Amino acid sequence: MRGMIARVTAAVGVLVALAACTTTVNDLAPTEPAPTATPTTPSPAAAAPAAIGPLVATDLTVAEGANPGAAQGKHLNLPQGWTAEVWAHVPGARLAAWTPDGSLLVSDGDSTVTMLTPTEEGKAPTASALLTGLDGPQGLAFTSDGTTLVVGDSGRILTFTYEDGKATSHQTIVDNLPTSGHGAKGIAVNGDTIYYSLGSADNRGADGRDGTPERATVWHVGLDGANNEIVATGVRNGFALAIAPDNTLFSAVNQMDNQPYPFDDDTGNYGKVIQDFVNDNPVDQVTRLTQGTDLGWPFCVMDTRETPNLLDLPYVNDPQNNPTGERLDCSAIPNVMLGLPAHSAPLGLAFTAGTPLESATGSGALITVHGSWNREPPREPGVYFSPWDPFTNTLGATVPLVTGFQSDAGDRWGRSVTAIPGPDGSLYLTDDAAGLVYRITPGR
Repeated sequence: MRGMIARVTAAVGVLVALAACTTTVNDLAPTEPAPTATPTTPSPAAAAPAAIGPLVATDLTVAEGANPGAAQGKHLNLPQGWTAEVWAHVPGARLAAWTPDGSLLVSDGDSTVTMLTPTEEGKAPTASALLTGLDGPQGLAFTSDGTTLVVGDSGRILTFTYEDGKATSHQTIVDNLPTSGHGAKGIAVNGDTIYYSLGSADNRGADGRDGTPERATVWHVGLDGANNEIVATGVRNGFALAIAPDNTLFSAVNQMDNQPYPFDDDTGNYGKVIQDFVNDNPVDQVTRLTQGTDLGWPFCVMDTRETPNLLDLPYVNDPQNNPTGERLDCSAIPNVMLGLPAHSAPLGLAFTAGTPLESATGSGALITVHGSWNREPPREPGVYFSPWDPFTNTLGATVPLVTGFQSDAGDRWGRSVTAIPGPDGSLYLTDDAAGLVYRITPGR
């Protein structure tokens, strides 16, 4: 397995989480943001492949040498014929990325980035610390040539030179970033451009868009530290970032809790927090971010009344922060491409195009959700798959790919964070509650 992974890892480019040390900023040339595309309505060609059908309960096996912890004796719900294995124990496992030489990096959101090096089929990988002494590492991504690792630390964006299993020569690209509220930094890299998230300081604070630096934003900066600028605003918590097959930037966004009812209809609920409405609103969102995008937070709310498939969602005014539309014209905001069930809390986003996993799932997005509290019962953690339509360069309606972390009553034994394609054709899924990495393999 080790040799195979080393041969094909270059095909896998993924999002992960990581963190920092003290360093200096380089002073090179500015970079340009990724080219943009115009969203359109998905065509029937975007239907999910037959391989992703009804899910069936599948017992978790345990790789030799792995500690299953809370997953002992548990199962996951997977497509028919798929298998799931507890592959590695990594306390607090958050985001992940494959190195160019075939190891899986996993951040823990605390201080460490762990390197998992595959050994033999059915056996746990060897584990070692690639980086220690960091401050809340989250997002991880490699440049396309595999020589530079970018890490989203809690208050800064870092780069490291990667070679032969070692990360050295770290540099601080952006420093002194806010860490309060949704302070974790997601990362994506496209060419010489780093994209990073700077989530909101709170849930619905309308003044959150007036600070310096502006919160609820996604930024881009060059690998040299130049051109540190806002790409998109009104992005409440766009922690999950990835580059799509059409070379544009996508984000999966965590939306507001306790949303007041925004429709001035005959229900008498306008402006009130109604639990039945909150259970399914506002939906989380997955959409393309281009230069100047505004996703409306906290002035605009997505309207799902006539779009049960959660595609191409328009906005209405927030009844508290923007009742008359004076703060922002919600009708002028482009529709959101794809909604996720409310309070899904998406933390992971990765595309399957060009990876060995594509042969099993088709081209599309792996959207990993953490589940959240603001619902009765809480929204379940898991992984959704959204098919990519190459004719319109859009994502289609989601289908469940991995579930089983939560009982019907809402009790959880694990919480999924990110799922990324592996160079061996498997899907690797992190779980920060159980502190595990699972290897999920399609039926052959």
